[in-house]
Amino acid sequence: MDREQRGDWRHAPEDPDPVDDLGYEAVELDMIGTDADGENRVLVLPTDEEMLADDAFVIVDEAAVEELSAKR
Repeated sequence: MDREQRGDWRHAPEDPDPVDDLGYEAVELDMIGTDADGENRVLVLPTDEEMLADDAFVIVDEAAVEELSAKR
């Protein structure tokens, strides 16, 4: 995405490419299922320990986790 598009979302693609359009970087993740207080949750952690030290993790309900390959 060029500089002009960053400031104006009206010009952004409807289905932006995560890498080319948004500048995202894919990383390997570990998913650990938990059962806290009877609720199924998933702890999503980066496999790179340095990223984990930067508090890079997510806790979500199990129902919110989907394989990206299933969406394409």
